[in-house]
Amino acid sequence: MEPQKTAPPEHRYHIGMRIVKTVTAVLLCGLLAWARSASAFYSMIAAVVCVQNSAGKTIESSVNRMVGTLIGGAAGVLMVYALNLAGVLYVELARYTLSALLLIPIIQLCLVVKKPGSAAMACIVFLCVTVNYSPEDTPVIYAIERLFETLVGVALACGVDILLPYRTPPAPEEGPAAETERPPEDAPQRDSGEDAP
Repeated sequence: MEPQKTAPPEHRYHIGMRIVKTVTAVLLCGLLAWARSASAFYSMIAAVVCVQNSAGKTIESSVNRMVGTLIGGAAGVLMVYALNLAGVLYVELARYTLSALLLIPIIQLCLVVKKPGSAAMACIVFLCVTVNYSPEDTPVIYAIERLFETLVGVALACGVDILLPYRTPPAPEEGPAAETERPPEDAPQRDSGEDAP
């Protein structure tokens, strides 16, 4: 059994840029929702989920979230209207059962459009629309609001990720770990005769 690797003491409690970006995006979601007198819940969740450890991964995650949001929102609206027409919209057992079963075609659709990473968000948004629906809500308005809030979180996560730079914590100067860690690309080259990795 290999010994468990631990971070060097100087980096163990380091607050990295991914944390800073996540907090910034969530705060912006909250401020925007406050200015609109709306709920920030869905946009904040989208921001937390979208921010990744590189700009490329954040954009990929954001695209998946947007695709999933659109698929889940559209499916949720269709189901609510279909249940309303059938007169069973307020029969909770029927609504919960159908909500669970309809996750199958939603996930399959995400696979068909070659966006498997969007399946979870599609299911979440679909369930938000169908399970949280109440008689006071209009299905289309409710779904559009959920879509808008999620897309706001995705957009802010992307914007923050692109605008704020990534910083790599400084590598230790000596010891075996220094030989395996690569310095940041913008770091000056050492004056030793060794070639840079």
